[in-house]
Amino acid sequence: MPRSTKKAPAAPTVQAVIFLGADAMSMMVCEQRGEEQRVLDVLSQPVHLARDVFGGGNVTRDTMDRCVQVARGFCDLLGEYRAGGEVQVRLLATNILLDIRNMDTLVNRLQIACGLSLEVLDDGEMTRLLYLSVQSALTRRPELEKKRVLVVHAGPGNTRLLVSDKGRITFYSNYRIGAHRTGIKLGESALAEADDEAALIREHIRGTVEQIGYDVDAALPAAPDAVLLFGPDFHSIDSPLLRGEVTQEKLTKLVKQIAACPAAQRADRFSETDASVCALLPTATIAQSIARFFPEAVLLCPKEEYAGAFLAQLMPTHRNDSVLEDEVIHFSQLLAARYRTDRAHSAHIRKLCMALFDRLQELHGLNRHERLLLKVAAILHEIGTFISPKNHHRHGQYIILNSEIFGLSRHDVEVIGLLARYHRHGAPTMSDSSYTELDLPTRLLVQKLAALLRVAEAMERAHSHRISDFTVRYNNRRIELLVPGVHDLTLENRALRDKGALFTDIFGYDIVLLPA
Repeated sequence: MPRSTKKAPAAPTVQAVIFLGADAMSMMVCEQRGEEQRVLDVLSQPVHLARDVFGGGNVTRDTMDRCVQVARGFCDLLGEYRAGGEVQVRLLATNILLDIRNMDTLVNRLQIACGLSLEVLDDGEMTRLLYLSVQSALTRRPELEKKRVLVVHAGPGNTRLLVSDKGRITFYSNYRIGAHRTGIKLGESALAEADDEAALIREHIRGTVEQIGYDVDAALPAAPDAVLLFGPDFHSIDSPLLRGEVTQEKLTKLVKQIAACPAAQRADRFSETDASVCALLPTATIAQSIARFFPEAVLLCPKEEYAGAFLAQLMPTHRNDSVLEDEVIHFSQLLAARYRTDRAHSAHIRKLCMALFDRLQELHGLNRHERLLLKVAAILHEIGTFISPKNHHRHGQYIILNSEIFGLSRHDVEVIGLLARYHRHGAPTMSDSSYTELDLPTRLLVQKLAALLRVAEAMERAHSHRISDFTVRYNNRRIELLVPGVHDLTLENRALRDKGALFTDIFGYDIVLLPA
């Protein structure tokens, strides 16, 4: 009988993520089979990280010992899963670690305890995770697909606001009020002595909340139709007031109930831990204070979609940048428009950069995310002309480094800033501190992307869009770009002799333009 050609289903793989958060260390273990994911285990243990970060700026030895103890316990449990085969494990920590002075000590101890490299999430990665959570929540509510939705994410240190208008992110901002930051900064003694704890918190955050109301009002043509209330501490509150339909009255009642409950009893009543109870009243008050600006909006608290989704998005194989690419490009274009860049020139440079990247893929070997960084750099490379055409490459780097590009990490923004810096004069050198502070793989990435951007700039030397297409031909140690419809390429080749030197140094090929 003929042998069957049907492939056997792929064997499942076991993956795990260990995450150090503001008030707990958690672990999720999943079985991955193709696109399907089955949760095998979820564990969480309290830690007092936020108390140290926002209270004194250093993680105490007791907290470090506790984090290491929990991490080792999780790793011992993973040993049981490893008995059945290899387990892919990712070790991550909250972005509030970036606010502490002895972060390196904690990172080192955790890496030794687990035998894993610790990744500290930055604001860009947190934004990506929030975006994915929002998309998941909106997918489950098709009635909001054509609506204007304001998302309020009250995190441990910051509160993020995001507006989705008919599925498109139109506004994003980040404010330094958070559940733990607020509770710890005020201090337990001040809250205990206050006649009205909630009123004291509202007064503490009043200026920022008013700024939020002003920013949203200025950014939106009309009030939001719905407000989604997100946040790890907000979703951990166990109260019937947050089940089903949430209203302004229920939020107000929740704040009053928490404030009326003696501090020593709040953990038991609202299912909090000792490490998270200090954030209980601040997180409810922040949500209530912001929601009050939008009395006509429907309030939603998608609790069931948040708890496990956050850890699941951190799994080793989960990351998918493609879902966020359109938003990254959209916000890059908004930033370029704010600084009055030449839109037509930037669009053409972007087109040429993408063609060079795709047609020279085998030469540079870069991935899709790195392609996105080049695309953003093409949009923003001349943003510095807003300050002055003279030295605009340096001005551009300054503007980019002092801007936030939605969906990109701080590391990504630094790379894009360097691409703006090196799109015209000079090559990356070790005399540039912003370049030398990067690790070697990132420095090589900057060189490769800057080389492609400079070739595109040479091809558009006249700002006339004469070159709209080309094919690539390898001829010994020379790469020939064959351009149809253009017979005199003298101007572009003169520019390429200068700008193409970096390409030749990096890739080992001379590059020239020829009529097709």
